[in-house]
Amino acid sequence: MGKDQKVTIKDVAEHAGVGIATVSRAINNSEGISSKTRDRIMQAIEELGFVPNTSAQSLKIRQTNQIALVVPDIRNAIIPEISWSVEQTAKQHGYHVVQINTAGNARTELETIRTIKKLHVDGLIFMPLAYPKTLPNLIDKAPLPISLINYGKKLEPGMKADIVSLSKPEGKLVMEHLIKIGRTRIAYAGAPKDIIEERYRAYEQALGQVDISLVYFGEDFSLNTGANAADYFYGLTHMPDAVYAINDMVAIGLVNRFKELGVRVPEDVAVVGVDNNQWTTVTSPQISSVSIMGEEVARLATELLLKRIRDRHTQDYEHIQFEPRLIVRESSLAMIRTTDPHKR
Repeated sequence: MGKDQKVTIKDVAEHAGVGIATVSRAINNSEGISSKTRDRIMQAIEELGFVPNTSAQSLKIRQTNQIALVVPDIRNAIIPEISWSVEQTAKQHGYHVVQINTAGNARTELETIRTIKKLHVDGLIFMPLAYPKTLPNLIDKAPLPISLINYGKKLEPGMKADIVSLSKPEGKLVMEHLIKIGRTRIAYAGAPKDIIEERYRAYEQALGQVDISLVYFGEDFSLNTGANAADYFYGLTHMPDAVYAINDMVAIGLVNRFKELGVRVPEDVAVVGVDNNQWTTVTSPQISSVSIMGEEVARLATELLLKRIRDRHTQDYEHIQFEPRLIVRESSLAMIRTTDPHKR
């Protein structure tokens, strides 16, 4: 075969001693082919330097062997853990992952579902944040399978999507812990109230009556929100003795800023976050957090999506829940306040 002559799927089939259809099934990771035959075909592909025309294959079999992962914000430290788990699980099944960031924007979340066909994927793993009201209806009408990762939102039953979520509100564990260690002026630091609303609702329910001066709603889930919240609480006449942070990034921002202000954690103020991302163990002090089982949730969401892609006729949608776990670290150890942090 000459240097400039393009290797075709027919050449691969002849080299491997199989039919063209068998080569196509091997390339697309389809069933009905033995591992021995698949290995022989893959070896032939490597020896001949064959490059499959994935676009042409997709048009013929209407399958791209790609899925999309739609997340709110890749800058949030828990998202890379989720992305990694999705990618590794998909890879085991011969799928690639396309990632999309919505920035938690309602319009972008809706547009992603409306234009799902333009993504050239076989299905979608969706982690909404804004949850616009018309989102469930769009998901029900979506032409491709959707698997939802749901945190902090109470969903209406009957949605036409496989859903993986937590069995109880993360905030319930935070508040139970802070109350148990004797904290009485518990503050809340988070994003706007209607974002991950179940986390704030757990705060309200635990206290019964909320002192609104102890609530700080920032613009997002960032370190900066945590730092701004620390400044706000420090400026109060009577500081809180504990802060429930909506996520770990906010918790880290709080702890770092409190340290700059001379406020001791946990002696003066206990801090607990949500996510249990890897950075909670490298801060000083290490930060208590509720594990939302990110890697496990992402793995199962991926497996459910791939299962539905393989069997489009499956009628029953699954809703599987994981048990969140509180990990207690240095930032919320039970201690007695000995001084007022404003009097140094």
